Amino acid sequence: MGYQFKQQESLASGVRRIAGEQLSQAIQILQDPEQNRHYAIHEVRKRFKKLRGLIRLVRSGLGDEYTAINVWYRDAGRRLSRIRDAESLLESLQALQQRHTDPAYAELFADFEKRFQARKQKVVEEWIDLDQELEQLSGQLQEAKQLVENWKIKGAASKVLKAGLRRTYERGAVALSQLHQSSDDELFHECRKRSKYHLYHIRLLNQVWPTMLSARQSELDELNDYLGDDHDLAVMTQVITGETETFGASADVEQLLTLIRQQRHELQTAGLKLADRIFAEKPKAFAHRLKSYWKLWKEKPVN
Repeated sequence: MGYQFKQQESLASGVRRIAGEQLSQAIQILQDPEQNRHYAIHEVRKRFKKLRGLIRLVRSGLGDEYTAINVWYRDAGRRLSRIRDAESLLESLQALQQRHTDPAYAELFADFEKRFQARKQKVVEEWIDLDQELEQLSGQLQEAKQLVENWKIKGAASKVLKAGLRRTYERGAVALSQLHQSSDDELFHECRKRSKYHLYHIRLLNQVWPTMLSARQSELDELNDYLGDDHDLAVMTQVITGETETFGASADVEQLLTLIRQQRHELQTAGLKLADRIFAEKPKAFAHRLKSYWKLWKEKPVN
């Protein structure tokens, strides 16, 4: 069933199962000698984010253990970010090019693709111990998987879930409210992070009411596409304007920055419109509603 709870298992059993599955997948990717390293790093970091989404949902039940677990996976993901960030710049540039297919831009995009490729290669070459670090991480994840078997979730399942749902949803709603008051890159990034964790929570609880929650999941996927693409373009802007030794200051640079600004405006407008609908409900009411769905699902199994 993957990244979602099962009706017949306890909350604690579900958390341990899902965490174990994510770690097994990460280990398998890291140990595959045929796997492209860029793809492997991307996939492993995705598993870490899903793990952090999982433990956020049951934070109150994990108690004092939560912080140490969260920090470990956060830091492990950050250690792998250098290459992934360089790769994502290329992907973002390609996405921008797909939006501007006029032949007049072909040379511009070709030139910047070469620059971003060279930048990525430099990052790879400077990381001389990458293979060793990935091998070491694989061993650490095997140890982490064993620790998962001892995770305990204290408290009534419905109350634990309600607390986790409300906390993440409320932080998303607050970030959105702040965005409407002052739309800067940091606030958009904050809203993106909170909506992503909210998406993970809806995915985990999907089977509680598949028809309704699948629709919400779809809307959250779309929102995270908008906010994720906007964030990638914000990072690209910072790289281009900050690394003058690579990109300099020219008419080509300004032309690309203009296209980026136009695209970001479209993404932000669409994202805010959708986010207003997703976070329209009061956090307390939303969390209570999902808690009720969970209890009904557990108390009245469907044969």
